[in-house]
Formats: sequence, structure tokens, C-alpha cells
Amino acid sequence: MKYLYSRTTVRSEILSLFTLLFLSSCTSDNDYYQNVIVSSILEARILELYGSKDELILPSETDYSNIPSDPNNPITQAKVELGKFLFHETGLAKNPNMEVGTDMYSCASCHHAAAGFQAGTKQGIGEGGIGLGIKGEGRVKNPLYLDEDIDLQPIRTPSALNVAYQDVMLWNGQFGGTGTNAGTEDNWTINTPKEANNFGFQGVETQVIA
Repeated sequence: MKYLYSRTTVRSEILSLFTLLFLSSCTSDNDYYQNVIVSSILEARILELYGSKDELILPSETDYSNIPSDPNNPITQAKVELGKFLFHETGLAKNPNMEVGTDMYSCASCHHAAAGFQAGTKQGIGEGGIGLGIKGEGRVKNPLYLDEDIDLQPIRTPSALNVAYQDVMLWNGQFGGTGTNAGTEDNWTINTPKEANNFGFQGVETQVIA
């Protein structure tokens, strides 16, 4: 009986505790709420930075005169059509680390349209990868490759979407010799890919050259 009484007492105390917690949580959610109109703050910030919301409206994909382009490489319809082919062309893979990788990878190996022009995995694999999947999620290491021979991107693949609006490339902005990178010439290390910044091209063009 003593044991049963103890269990009953404990249950009663637990029930009392839950009741207290329930009642204390029933206070109004609005007691300390301050209504902030986020859209107004965002609009004010856009006007401060750009002068008009219209500045953030992108031109039509065929309005080439209003799409930013490198002064050394202006956009044309012919270049757009050629670029679509080259982006997916594995025939450009002529200098692999291993012969088995010849003609086996392209820009689209790490930048899938269905994945927002990113890799479908945490790290994109160019040379040394096999498979693709629907959104790149099926790309894995080719077992014929050693780890040191794989073209594995060290961090998540940046999107290649709308790169016309970037004058620098990669997460750290290292590629691009104009605009944002102007005045950083001391960091354009000789015998590294950043040496290509000296050619005077903007972001995506410089990275492709490098």
C-alpha cells in the first residue's frame, strides 16, 4: 500500500506540474510582439541601394544590348547558340589526368540545369566522375581513379545561373580583372589560375580561360 500511495502521489505531482505549464503557456502570443512590416524595410533598402525597384528587373533573355557582357566579349545570338553546345560538349575534355577521362566530362558535369546549374552533390566531380542522375545526384567517383587524380571541387559548386551579372567568379571572387577586383593585382599570383586576371576579362570569361 505504501508503494501504491507513493506512485499515486508522484502521478498527482506530475499532473499538477503539467497543468501549471499549460496555464502559463496560454498567455497571449501578442504580449511582446512588435509588428514590423518587412516589405517596407526591404523596399526602403532597395531604393537606397539602387534608386528604383525597376533596376532589379532583368531584361529579356534575348535583349542582348541590356544584358551585361564583357567589353572584350560582347554577347551575340551566335555566341549564345554556340555556348549551349560547348557547355555540354565532352569532346573538349582532351587533357585529362588519366587517359580514360578523355571526352568524358564537360561544364555540365558540375553545373546541371535541373539543379539550378549547380552540382547535384555537395562537391562537383569533373574528370574522374561517372554517372549523372536526374539532377546530378548520381555522379560518383570512377573506381579507376585515385583520389589525387580526380577533379573534385573543394566546396559546393557555385551556380552558373545569371553569371552575366557577376564581374567576379567563385565564392571568393578571385576570377575577374575588372570591376570588383580592380586594384587587387598584387594577388594575381604568377603560375596560378589567377594569373589569367591579367588578360583584362571579367569573371566568367577569366575563369574559363584559367
